Amino acid sequence: MATLLVVEDDRPTHALFVALVNRCGCEASSAFDGRAALRKVRGERPDGMILDLLLPEMNGVELLEEIDRFAPQLISRTIVITAASDSLFHDCAQMRYVRCLMRKPFNIEELESDLMLMLDGRPAEQKVRAGGPMRLKIS
Repeated sequence: MATLLVVEDDRPTHALFVALVNRCGCEASSAFDGRAALRKVRGERPDGMILDLLLPEMNGVELLEEIDRFAPQLISRTIVITAASDSLFHDCAQMRYVRCLMRKPFNIEELESDLMLMLDGRPAEQKVRAGGPMRLKIS
């Protein structure tokens, strides 16, 4: 069974992500700040990750930069979901290997579909959605 690390500091949103991961047939591991997530990645070596950008201790971009040094394959299996400013969103979009970047509020069915694609190892198409929730997929 695949293990996905859920990194989100907002508890209700975190619980939603964990439920979705479980519904997709995976085990969820949890972290509520960037430093805890880094420790989990080093210790547990998850198969994928759902990551919020705006985190205490270490933001999502900093976390991805650290992970890229020792586990770059995890970045290609990460879905980044954020309500971050346009500049931070853009910075993350420019990072190599980032597979899927979605803006909050997000569509739960699309997130579930993205999780299933990631778990199947299929490439994600590049997509920007304007009007309402914004979503950018980077292959």
